[in-house]
Amino acid sequence: MSVRSTEKFRARLAAAIAFSLAAFHLYTAGFGQLPDLMQRSMHVCCALALAFLLYPLFSDRSASKHPFFSILDLTLTALALFVAGYMLVRYDAMTSIDYEASSLDLWVGGLLIILLLDAARRVIGWFLPILSLILIAYTLFGSSIPGAFGHRGIGPDLMIEILFTTQRGIWGVVTGISATVIAVFVVFGAVLFACGGGKTFMDIALWISGRSTGGAAKVAVVASGLFGSLSGSAAANIATTGAFTIPMMVRLGYRRPFASAVEAVASSGGQLMPPIMGAGAFVMAELLGVPYASVAAAALMPALLFYGAVFLSIHLESGRLGYEPVPSDDIPQPREFLAPTNSLPLLVPLSLLIGLLVQGYTPTYAAFWAVVSAIGLFIVLRTFTRNHAGQFAELKNAFVHAGRGLVTVAVLIACAQIIVGLIAATGVGVKISGLIISVGGHSLALSMVLAMCLSIVLGMGLPTTAAYLLAATVVAPALAQLGVSDISAHLFIFYFAILAGLTPPVCGAVFIAAAIAQTPWTGTLSYTFRIATTAFLIPYLFVQHEALLMTGLNLEGLIRIAQAAMVIFALAVIGVGSFLGPIRPLRRACMFASALAIFIGTDPVALFGVVVLVGLFAAQTFAHHQSAKEQARVRSNSS
Repeated sequence: MSVRSTEKFRARLAAAIAFSLAAFHLYTAGFGQLPDLMQRSMHVCCALALAFLLYPLFSDRSASKHPFFSILDLTLTALALFVAGYMLVRYDAMTSIDYEASSLDLWVGGLLIILLLDAARRVIGWFLPILSLILIAYTLFGSSIPGAFGHRGIGPDLMIEILFTTQRGIWGVVTGISATVIAVFVVFGAVLFACGGGKTFMDIALWISGRSTGGAAKVAVVASGLFGSLSGSAAANIATTGAFTIPMMVRLGYRRPFASAVEAVASSGGQLMPPIMGAGAFVMAELLGVPYASVAAAALMPALLFYGAVFLSIHLESGRLGYEPVPSDDIPQPREFLAPTNSLPLLVPLSLLIGLLVQGYTPTYAAFWAVVSAIGLFIVLRTFTRNHAGQFAELKNAFVHAGRGLVTVAVLIACAQIIVGLIAATGVGVKISGLIISVGGHSLALSMVLAMCLSIVLGMGLPTTAAYLLAATVVAPALAQLGVSDISAHLFIFYFAILAGLTPPVCGAVFIAAAIAQTPWTGTLSYTFRIATTAFLIPYLFVQHEALLMTGLNLEGLIRIAQAAMVIFALAVIGVGSFLGPIRPLRRACMFASALAIFIGTDPVALFGVVVLVGLFAAQTFAHHQSAKEQARVRSNSS
C-alpha cells in the first residue's frame, strides 16, 4: 500500500471513528447510558484509537509518515479498540462479587496503561506521562523511600488491578464525567456552531461592544466570554474567536502584541463563565457532590468580576493608546442577527438547555435535547430557505469535529486518573496537604499563596481540567482544614489552573495568540500582565468574602460585591496608570493603599478606604477637567 493510500485510509477511518464516538455519546445521553465500565471504556478506548490516527508518533510529521510508523499507528489503533471490546466481554465477570483478576486481565490492563501514556504524550506533550511514570515508580518502590513520604509499596499486579479493573483508577469518577456530561457538551458546541450559532455569537459581540473606545478589543472579550462557556478550552477559544478578532484588531491599527494579549486573556476566562463553563466545572460538581447549577451560580460573580476587570483594563489601555471603535460599516444591525434564520439556531438550543437545567434535569439530558433542537432547526430553516445543498454533509462534519474534540479531553482525564488513583492508593495526597499546612504555619494567607503556586505550576504543563483535578486532590483538603469552604477552595484552585495558561514560562494561551498575530510572544506576555494582573486577585477576594459566591444573596453579599467592584476598578486603573489622563505616582500609591484597606480591612477601615478612594478619583477627575479647560483656553488665545 502506498503512502498516499495509507494516509487516505487513516483519514477515512479516523472520520468514521470520530463520527461514531460523537453519535454514541449523543445516543446514550438521550436514551440511557451503558453501565459505568462499558460507557467509560468505550469513551476512552475510542479516543485512544483516534489519538493514534490523528496525532503523529514524532513531532516531525514527515518522519511519522514512513510506512513502518503508519502500520504501527494502525496496530495501536486496533489494540485500543481491542481493549474496548475486551471490557465489553469481561464486564459481567469484572462486576461480579467473587471477581479475581486473571493474568489476561492484568496483561490487558498493562497494555492499556502503555497505550494511554503514549497517547497522552502525542496529544498533550510529555508533562502528564512523565508525572504518571513518577507516580507509578513511587507506587512500586515507595518502600525504599525513607521518611514521611515512604510507604509499604504496592506490587505491579495490585497496581494494574486498581487502575484497570476498579473505578479507583482509569475508569474513575472523573472519567465518568468525561464519558457522559463533557462528551455530550462537546457535541453540543460543535453542532451549535455548525448550525449557524457561531456567526450569531460574533455579530452580537460586535453590536454590544464595537462602537466604544477600543471596540475591536472589547469584541474579543465579549465573543470569547460567550464562546468560552461552550468550548471549555482556552486554546480552542483562541483558535476560533481569535481567528476573527486578532486580524480585525490588526487591520484597525492595533499593535499585534496588544491584540494577541487581549484574545489570550479573554479566551482564558471563558471557562469561568456560566451557564456552561468548562469541562472542569462538571468535574468540580462531581467532586463536591453538588448539582452543577450550584457550581455555576457560585462561579457567576467571580466570572463577572474577571471580565469586568479585563474589560476595564482594555478600555483604559485602548484610550491611552488611542484605539478607535470598530467602523460602523463593520457592525451588524440587530435586524440582521435577530432575523429568525440567524437568531433561532442560537437562542432556541441555548434557551432549551438553560431551561431544562433550571428545572432540575441532568446536564446530559438537557444537552441532548439542545442538540436535537439545533439539528431540527437547522434542517427546517434550510428547507424553508430552500438551501438544501450540503446540509447533511455539514452535520456529518460537525459530528466528526466533535469526535476529534473529545480526544484531548478523554485522553488527558484518563491519564490524570492514573495519577489520582495512585495518589489515593499511596496516601501521598494527605502528606502533601499536611506539608502545605506545616509550611504555611497554619496561616491561611500563606497557604493560599502556596496553593496558587501549585495550581499554576500544574496548569503550566496540563490543560485546565487535569491541572484542577490534580491540584484539588492534594490542595483542597489543606485549605479545608484551614476553614475555607469546599466550594471556595475548589473555585480558588480552578481559577488559578485557568490563569496558568497566561503564566510563564509555558503560557500556552499566550503562545497560541501570538502565533495567530504573527508577533513575538514576549511582547504579548507584557501586555497580558497589564490586562490580567487584576484578575489574579479575584480568587483571594471570594475566599476572603464568601458572599461573593452568591451562596445566599443578602445585604452583606451586595456590600461585598460593591467592595470587590471598587477594588477591581482601582487596581485596573493603577495597573494601566491612566484615568482621564496619566496618574501621578503618589496618587497611584494612595489608590493602592485605599484598595488594600477595602480588601483586607475591618468594616470601619474598609469604609475609610472607600472614602479616600472616592476622593482620589474625584481629584483625578477635577484635575482632568482643569487641564481640559486650560488647553481650551490656550487654543482660544492662539486662534
